[in-house]
Amino acid sequence: MKIEKLLHKLQAFFNTDNHKKRQHIEELKKILLKLKKKELKITHALQQADQDCLIKHYQTELEIIRAQRKKGIEVLHQLKPPKT
Repeated sequence: MKIEKLLHKLQAFFNTDNHKKRQHIEELKKILLKLKKKELKITHALQQADQDCLIKHYQTELEIIRAQRKKGIEVLHQLKPPKT
């Protein structure tokens, strides 16, 4: 009986860790999707811009967003378990 309780506690502990990891992955996916939408919006605005200061501003924003997305994708690949 005591062994069953101990096993139940251990199982609950490991399931919590997996749940947190899955939740973190889902949040990261949502953030990456938002960044992609923002990137597309700024790209479109950049194509419409005609002033040099606006063009430089949009280019800087795009560089930042692309760097954030790249880093987020790398983290996502590290969090996901390898497929067998």
